[in-house]
Amino acid sequence: MGRLEENHGAGDLVKSAAIKRFGRPEEVAAVLAFCASEAPGYLTGVDILVDGGTKAGQEFATAKKSTLDR
Repeated sequence: MGRLEENHGAGDLVKSAAIKRFGRPEEVAAVLAFCASEAPGYLTGVDILVDGGTKAGQEFATAKKSTLDR
């Protein structure tokens, strides 16, 4: 278990991720290797989030709350 996982607030972070776990270093490395390769030849000007769906989950929750508040 890493230091972040031992942090008391880390449980909330994991709960907010769609995948419900921390990412592994090799998963982040795979994205970096992809970006450094010739594979994304037509990919330009984008941010690639490697966050297990955390950002998408936050946006979904905000949209859902906004809809319910109407």
